[in-house]
Amino acid sequence: MSLALFAALEAEAPLTVTLTTLTLPGRTVRWTDGGFVKWGDQIYVARDDVYGVVGSISEIEDGADGQATRCSITILPPDATAMVQLASPAVQGSPITIHTGSVDRLTGLMIGDPDEDLVGELDYGRLAVGESLSMVLECGTEEALQLELNADQRLSDSYHQSVWNGELGLTHLTGVTRKIHWTWRR
Repeated sequence: MSLALFAALEAEAPLTVTLTTLTLPGRTVRWTDGGFVKWGDQIYVARDDVYGVVGSISEIEDGADGQATRCSITILPPDATAMVQLASPAVQGSPITIHTGSVDRLTGLMIGDPDEDLVGELDYGRLAVGESLSMVLECGTEEALQLELNADQRLSDSYHQSVWNGELGLTHLTGVTRKIHWTWRR
């Protein structure tokens, strides 16, 4: 954490901001938890035209007892098309970063450099049924992948087709909630 950010967060009533960057194939989404914020040459907005807004971000804690850091991000998409895109196997593994910073109330500029909370990747998206249309993006870190057996292999359509190109057996598979250990041999 930079000294400027540390001092800003220690001040009375700091204006904190969460910056979320999701790098999808062909598009990078930069969200903030309110208004808009410029950090370097990047602009973070509260509402993305295609994917909507961030509803909430779960608490990010270091893993313990053989567990790794994970995070859930609830997205409130504007329509079902955005939801389908976020749940697509094509976005699995997309890089995601979350930073926490502080903004000067008078100038609207970032104070120091934001602190890095999570550097990970999108694991999978799941539909959350409730009062509003929402998608929960489950995110993991490289550390989490390394703790799993066969970390490079997943029971997913994208991995299955990377091994057996054109074989569509897992195309409509959803809701795999238990671990299924399998190996691939040539």
